[in-house]
Amino acid sequence: MKTSYIKGLSFLVLGVLLSFSSCKKFLDVNVDPNNPTKVSAANRLVGAITTSNGAAMWRGSRELAGLTQYGVTKLLTGTNLNAETWRFTASYFCWQNTYVYTMPNIVDLINLGEEEGSPCFVGAGKTLLAMNFGMLADQYGAIVIDEFYNGKTQISLTPKMQDQETAYKRIDQLLDDAITAFNNPVNKTTLNSAAGDILFQGDISKWKRFAWALKARYLNHLSKKGTLYNPAKIIEACTNAFNADGMDAEFAYLANGLQTDENPWYSWGGFVLPTTDPNDSRYDPRYFTWSQFFVNMLTSLPVTNTMVKDPRISRIMKPALSDGQYRGLRSGGGLVGGQGILANGQNGDATKTNGNDYGSFSNSGFYTKQTSPFPFITYSEVKLIEAEARLRSGDISGALTAYEEGVKSNMRKLGVTDAEIASYWSAQLTDGLAAHFANLTQGLSHIMRQKYITLCLNPETWVDMRRSDFSQAIYGPSLKRPLNLNTVIFDANNDNQWIRGMVYETNEQTRNPDNVGDNSEKYRLLTPLWWDKN
Repeated sequence: MKTSYIKGLSFLVLGVLLSFSSCKKFLDVNVDPNNPTKVSAANRLVGAITTSNGAAMWRGSRELAGLTQYGVTKLLTGTNLNAETWRFTASYFCWQNTYVYTMPNIVDLINLGEEEGSPCFVGAGKTLLAMNFGMLADQYGAIVIDEFYNGKTQISLTPKMQDQETAYKRIDQLLDDAITAFNNPVNKTTLNSAAGDILFQGDISKWKRFAWALKARYLNHLSKKGTLYNPAKIIEACTNAFNADGMDAEFAYLANGLQTDENPWYSWGGFVLPTTDPNDSRYDPRYFTWSQFFVNMLTSLPVTNTMVKDPRISRIMKPALSDGQYRGLRSGGGLVGGQGILANGQNGDATKTNGNDYGSFSNSGFYTKQTSPFPFITYSEVKLIEAEARLRSGDISGALTAYEEGVKSNMRKLGVTDAEIASYWSAQLTDGLAAHFANLTQGLSHIMRQKYITLCLNPETWVDMRRSDFSQAIYGPSLKRPLNLNTVIFDANNDNQWIRGMVYETNEQTRNPDNVGDNSEKYRLLTPLWWDKN
């Protein structure tokens, strides 16, 4: 597929040969019972989960946090600004990380589960595989599925790609297969027999709800595809998905361990710096502060843009050291640009160019602390997906009920008190929430803005923004393209032109050009994916 991919698979294939068929031929030594030549499915599960998080999901979210305007860089020079200003090239390595480091682990987990007679591992593997395929398809469009590494046969050096519509059908089938596997009660080995189920500690019912949650997510992506969008199926999937607090599929990071044990937004995501002084020229983390756009999401209400402070803001970010105010920068402007655009669309305070006028991004709150979990998909997201499906089907009352639970469940997750939740909800009702849900665009404004908050730093946010066509009617007047935009690709005079997809990596283009096709930045970044077209 690509040089590094082939190298990675070569090692994997060699490992399979050594482990499964030819140990004695190659080594001709006694078997050490303390160093087994074959790793069981129970011992492979933790690796499949861990690489799904660290190699795939984190890599797929690192640059997108700038693209979706969560985090903002400090300086107007250097590579940190590239993603924020849409300077994506063929050196974006989400593709490589996922195909090389993540999915072979998952495929081997599935194969071992089948060989050992433990379908619970097959279900877990197919759920994780569907999630990884989904993330790739949502960033690139066409992806390799049929001729990807399967752990059994020789791989193709020039694999064919499945178009995104086909990929989505395969993803849905993988999730159906996973649910069937979870329903099989006969397992020779339990999921957590080797303490490897770091998601649900062996609770198959939660794994099954995880698979249903992903089905709801991907079915909901088809909102632009006419009759392919089926609200009834989405609602059914949501009903079978997570149904209470504490059921989120999320990767838990650790305290006081190795640097790779802690949340990368806290440290090795680019925050290990020679100084902690935000005004020092050497202080240039990957993301310096949260964006003013995100601050606006947490300090104003949808539709009317009435100023109401969401109590989650104090759990997510720090106020400015200088005056205790919550303030952010505009994407692409850096610290020299001062405060970004306010919720009403007016310019913020351009004189705020001292680093202490802003709260830090790293270690600032719930999502960027050392032990902050990285969510794959949450109960809150499921309820907001349900709210959208019910709203689009005309069930306004049901949409409001699901929306309320989606908002409040995320607030509970972040430690917001009952009194604060009640006050915030009362403010929404007073501002006309019920009447807004009688209008599709206004109802979607509530749902999408709340999803933006609950999906903080997750690559799924970019899907919602593209499905919504980056609409200011939905996200508010402060959603604007970044300053210092990549005008080599994007028209500086066309405010409706937004980034729609990613560029395949150079190695893939070089090794497999016939199947990759046009991989120019102008084509890839500007061309909508299949589900992004009406």
